[in-house]
Amino acid sequence: MSFRLTRQSKILKPGEYKSIFNNGNMTRGKYWQVMAVKTDTTKAKLGLAISKKVHRLAIERNRFKRIARETFRHQQAALNNWEFVVMARHAKAANNTTIAQDLTVLLHKVVDK
Repeated sequence: MSFRLTRQSKILKPGEYKSIFNNGNMTRGKYWQVMAVKTDTTKAKLGLAISKKVHRLAIERNRFKRIARETFRHQQAALNNWEFVVMARHAKAANNTTIAQDLTVLLHKVVDK
């Protein structure tokens, strides 16, 4: 099993984002907001929407993107048939482990519904 995050496991087109925003189930945590849609494909896909309104500094936006990609990459095998759009929320500063754990819980919460 490869843990690479390939092009096929990313949401790239605006139409894909739009369909998830219109039809997706939303789950919120302390640091993240996740929208997800069950699909017919066998591979999980990830899209990121980290806003400047939420994290003004590019270094913070990049940190959240990096954590989201890494967490998704490790959980990818358990998340088959789902497409996720992950958004960061306003929250007080926390370490990377806490932020990653929050996202892991949200991803599994969506899948287990």
